[in-house]
Amino acid sequence: MDKSLTLSNTFDVVGVGRAVYDHSLLVDKHPESNQKTVALDRWHGSGSPVPNALCQLAGWGWRTSLIAGIGDDQEGARIAEELTRTGVNTESLKTRSSSRTPTASIWVEQKTGHRTIVLDRDLAPLSPNELSSSAISNARCLLLDGWETEAALSAAKIAHDNEVEVVLDAGHVRPKIDELLALSSWIIVPVSFVRDYFENLDLFVAARELLAKGDADTIKGVIITNGAGGCVAIKKDGEAQWHPSYPVKAVDTTGAGDIFHAGFIHGLLREWDLESCVRWAAASAALSITALGSRGNLPAKEDVVNLLRENGAVGDIKELDA
Repeated sequence: MDKSLTLSNTFDVVGVGRAVYDHSLLVDKHPESNQKTVALDRWHGSGSPVPNALCQLAGWGWRTSLIAGIGDDQEGARIAEELTRTGVNTESLKTRSSSRTPTASIWVEQKTGHRTIVLDRDLAPLSPNELSSSAISNARCLLLDGWETEAALSAAKIAHDNEVEVVLDAGHVRPKIDELLALSSWIIVPVSFVRDYFENLDLFVAARELLAKGDADTIKGVIITNGAGGCVAIKKDGEAQWHPSYPVKAVDTTGAGDIFHAGFIHGLLREWDLESCVRWAAASAALSITALGSRGNLPAKEDVVNLLRENGAVGDIKELDA
């Protein structure tokens, strides 16, 4: 199938996921029960895995579109405005009348960058009939976070039938996860997913077992991320390999995984090999945690290139046209 995307209504990446409005506070340390603390800094804005990744990809020049639900409230309007300003197409956003947009209250510890998150969500999930099948079938890549289970499954099936690569951001073990794994081209999970899904915590073994969960004709590879501990990546018919992270001064780790996915998809769209995709993803994720907020720092291409060069990791990455 020709994926040259010559039609005016097609996109490089379509995302199906949940849109959330974040309220982030930087604190000296997380207070214990019945204690108070004073915020040192604050950030608020549109967040959540798929929207964050699409914003990063749009910043690198890719055509992106989000399919998600929002409430008819101030937070929903802000999400739509921020996405549009960043370059993400919002024509497929579904506004729920008399509904609140999901929000996240995030406390970030200054010393470590670690965060505590409280989600407030009661928005009705997307239904499969709200998907834009034409946008999905004409895309080069579909990004899913698994939150909207039935819509995600339907979207994955549309992509599968039209030879569109499916990247699954499986942050948690959710209902029907095995069905989503089977329909995915690339499975990217954090180490916490491995702990919940498998008894065996060996990441190399887990990567091979996750690879086996994919359909033999669909699956292309698996990546297990472990923050500062790097990641383990395996390609179909290949051996699992460990890849390092890149050291930076962490301010807020919120959204690092989202930007990792964006970086990986950037490499896929460039048709790089697995190692180059992972290097770009890891460097992008590292830079994203140097500011408060899940989109506090969406790194420019030249910044990713510079971090890779500083660490002697450019290697055979092609088209580093910052």
